[in-house]
Amino acid sequence: MFKASDYLGLLHQLEQFFADAQSEPLEPAELEQQLSLELPAVGTSLEHLHAEISNYLSYAVKTAHPTYFNQLWGGFNAAGFMGEILTSATNTSMYTYEVAPAATLIENALIAKMGSFVGFSEPEGQFTTGGSNGNLMAVAIATHKALPSAKQIGMLGAPPLIAFVSAEAHYSFVKAAQLLGLGARQVWKVPVDENGAMIVTELEALIAKAHAQGAQPFFVVGTAGTTVRGVFDPFTEIAAVAQRENLWFHIDGSWGGGVLLSASHRHLMAGAELADSVVWDAHKMMGLSLVCSVLLVKHRGLMQDTFTASDTEYLFHAGDEDPVDLGLSTMHCGRRVDAVKLWLAWKHLGDRGWEALIDRYFELAAYAESIIDAHPSLRLVTPRVSLNLCFQYIPKEPQQCANDLTLRIRAALLEQRIAMVNYAELDGSTVFRLVICNNQTSSEDLETFFEALVATAQTLEQEAV
Repeated sequence: MFKASDYLGLLHQLEQFFADAQSEPLEPAELEQQLSLELPAVGTSLEHLHAEISNYLSYAVKTAHPTYFNQLWGGFNAAGFMGEILTSATNTSMYTYEVAPAATLIENALIAKMGSFVGFSEPEGQFTTGGSNGNLMAVAIATHKALPSAKQIGMLGAPPLIAFVSAEAHYSFVKAAQLLGLGARQVWKVPVDENGAMIVTELEALIAKAHAQGAQPFFVVGTAGTTVRGVFDPFTEIAAVAQRENLWFHIDGSWGGGVLLSASHRHLMAGAELADSVVWDAHKMMGLSLVCSVLLVKHRGLMQDTFTASDTEYLFHAGDEDPVDLGLSTMHCGRRVDAVKLWLAWKHLGDRGWEALIDRYFELAAYAESIIDAHPSLRLVTPRVSLNLCFQYIPKEPQQCANDLTLRIRAALLEQRIAMVNYAELDGSTVFRLVICNNQTSSEDLETFFEALVATAQTLEQEAV
């Protein structure tokens, strides 16, 4: 039976975890020696688990630390955390209204709300287990629309179905093609311009090439916030091509969908209302805990047509007159409740609170850009479009390699527990990819980060002389 006293110790441990400095990074073999990984034949009490919890927390990465810039997510949302506790304690699955009545209605309300921000008048959708699976489901829906018979008899005898993605689109689309039997080679990558946005004339040329080869173009992706540069593709232009060529137009807004919440920045998503589907991760720019991702579809009924299967009467008992069971319209069966944490966070912040959060991130990104521009040894490698800043430290001595120095600086910052910032390869350069999406970060934290980065770089330069 649940007793609050059993869990108060855990809450105190978490409070201390957030107050402590960043944990020490260890190699797998070293960490294995520090953890008690063996599983006993005879169990122990809850009280004795606190030692194991403490050890785990000692080596956990503090993704809410103000200088955690490593991924496209970070920070801490208190209302969302309350939702995580609530949904874990009530422990249900999202497949039927019968076992998740309130959660079903909450999820539907959020689908309608988020769809309205996109510009869909009557959207349907699902919370998914991440942006990659949302993209997979979008490809599956588009495949079903293009070739309905494949659901029963497969794709034998059908022309190759060709999908088009930006050269800087997420790898999940290639993975989706592999898993759905389309084949990775049927995902054609469209060249991008010097800033990283899809070149629509190149898309048109590739579509013509596919037709000439006897293939069937069926799907095109626009990316809202590319993984490295944070660039937004020209959605209105892509939509015009998609409509003319009868392609399913999907927007991967896993990272950048959150800009829709800001009147000042939603212009980056201009044309999103013309898409057939959109993926939007609330665990990224909106700062909810992992995982909190939504697939939104403009056309009602297609999700159930795509994913419904036979021999499910044992689970889905509701008739047409009853509330819809969400499990009929998804590739998942068991699925945890991810909507409630977003619902509570939205209740707490409201539309205006979300807007203020997104606007603040853009202000911080602009401030970080100004620091880079003002420093003689720092340079942006590609223009900033949203919240990603790709930059390098330029060594004073030309014989020193900026690419190698980037990796050494990053490792030193991590080892000294100053900051965690990722890197990427971009146009032949190894660059820092600084991402602003942590609600704990302040302008002072950015100043501290850049000061430490430059000081570390100068020390490494001197050591190399």
